[in-house]
Amino acid sequence: MESNDEQKQSFLSAKALVQSPVAGTPGDAKKEVEVDGLKITDEPGPAGHGGRVRGLGYLKTSYFIIAQMTGVGFLALPKALANSGWGGVTMILLFCLLVGFAATRLGKAWVILEERWPELRRPVRQPYMDIAEKAFGLIGRKFCFGCVIATLMGYGIAFTLLIAGMMNSLVTSVSICTWIIIISVTVCPATFLESPKDFWQASILAVVSTSLAIVIIIVQLICDQPLHPDPSYGAPTFISFSLGFSAILFAFGGASAFPTLQNDMEDRRDWWKSVIVAFSVILVLYLPIGVTGYAILGDQVPDNIILGVTEGIPVIFAIVFVIVNLLCTYVICMNPIDQAFEEILKVPNSFNWKRVVVRTCVVCFVTFVCLAVPDFGKILNLFGGSTITSLSFLFPPLMYLRLVDQKGEGKWEEKKIPIYERILLYFIVLVGLVGGITSTVFALMDILDPKSLGKSCFVSFSLGIPVDEAQNVTMFYDST
Repeated sequence: MESNDEQKQSFLSAKALVQSPVAGTPGDAKKEVEVDGLKITDEPGPAGHGGRVRGLGYLKTSYFIIAQMTGVGFLALPKALANSGWGGVTMILLFCLLVGFAATRLGKAWVILEERWPELRRPVRQPYMDIAEKAFGLIGRKFCFGCVIATLMGYGIAFTLLIAGMMNSLVTSVSICTWIIIISVTVCPATFLESPKDFWQASILAVVSTSLAIVIIIVQLICDQPLHPDPSYGAPTFISFSLGFSAILFAFGGASAFPTLQNDMEDRRDWWKSVIVAFSVILVLYLPIGVTGYAILGDQVPDNIILGVTEGIPVIFAIVFVIVNLLCTYVICMNPIDQAFEEILKVPNSFNWKRVVVRTCVVCFVTFVCLAVPDFGKILNLFGGSTITSLSFLFPPLMYLRLVDQKGEGKWEEKKIPIYERILLYFIVLVGLVGGITSTVFALMDILDPKSLGKSCFVSFSLGIPVDEAQNVTMFYDST
């Protein structure tokens, strides 16, 4: 048992970690202390290293990246190729390289923050917004906060609806609306975990589930090939190419959670290793299912590739694996939202009743939107073309360039980057602008189409009939 003086010294050592560039002196022993509910250490080291108790290594972090990005993206890739033609394969390769490089710059931006503002070397709840604030001020922080919340909420809603739809295909006696409620109640307790490092097993389970589902779908597609002896490959139009463009952009979304994952690493400077491992695996997963689905089914491939293969036991297993993946990814995606609201509401960073209330309210809001608009795909396309593109293609390069170009005025060592890297970063921004604006415009056109009215579970509940019949009733009254 430590004496009061020893406890005080441990506390002062912890404070030194967040107040000075290098905490402690060589030879100091690690001490695990808690400051404001955050477990940190007084381990000496430069910016970007140490200060985490049982922090994530780069391999575990790569699992989280894969789980974050492959939740639903691979299901729509064959359709994305059908919309964009074989040129979509080039886009997949290009976007993998561009988003991956932008992700490494986002990680370097965070290390720059730790070098210049030592107080950020402790675990923080809103690292993406912290980068935006240091780069573009309070306005940048607020804008990024809105984009992050909208994007991750969109993911949570999409995951819930996809799980409900697939569960309904397995158990047709239970409606999609009822499944939405069941799923929300089931997954809510898992969101109470503190941060990604507390549920790293979920990332491994998500990656394994995704890999198995992809293998099963590819094998089933090959077995179905005789049923599609002469697939057609229509020439893409400008509109279809834009939709394919946005779908591939969506498949490589996920940057909104990257700084949160990096913040839980023992050595934040190793983030680039996690990115290389993760994006290599993602490319190996994406290309085979995208090319196989489009090659065998042609332009008749459905939006969800699982719906395009022959039903049977293997497909049921694939659906189960996808559901497991989505459940795990749901928890990962919702965590940054939870931490952001807890930061705003000054909730202590430990398990307590306030955390339970806040995180339950977040799940309830997601459930409410799912019940109000169970056909959320078109609205999600709007977020995918705007907020996801902004967080993956626009903000990372721009924030990194802004931080590099900031003048130190004696406070810190100024950074310089090669001209070719600067050109590449601006090219990434250009690709994001073109894809984001185009996909957003067509998503708005789709939403404003009168035929795109969604179905409401609340109407179904009030009338006591299935949601499809409820939609028919509302359409009848709208026409009279």
